[in-house]
Amino acid sequence: MSNHLQRQEIRLSDPTVVKDLLGRACALVDDIQYAMIASRDGLIIAADANGDEEVAIHGSALGAAAAGIGDHFTNLAAHGRLQSMLVEGDRGCVGVFPVSTALLLIVTSAPGVTLGRFSAAAKKVVATLQSPES
Repeated sequence: MSNHLQRQEIRLSDPTVVKDLLGRACALVDDIQYAMIASRDGLIIAADANGDEEVAIHGSALGAAAAGIGDHFTNLAAHGRLQSMLVEGDRGCVGVFPVSTALLLIVTSAPGVTLGRFSAAAKKVVATLQSPES
């Protein structure tokens, strides 16, 4: 197992701090439009301030479902634990990233971003959340 993809716990003692961190990550990382943290069972924990509340509510539930499906696919193919679930639409991308055993990061791209650019940008958001002081 590679060491560069190990998960770290994100402390959620103050969801407002997490919301601010998500907003900062979206502002700093090109090609990312929106980010939220959800529980594995689909409850929204925090979302950046620029997002739509309805998108956050539905996105957290769909993100949890996508992560569950991704877990089953990677297990079926004997490829280890799910690291990400990426979806490319004709106008942008959505990604689901397990950031701990209980939490998911769900991000959307800016319009027109390709899957390759989105994957790199989304991983920068993950890194920002795992090392907020950098």
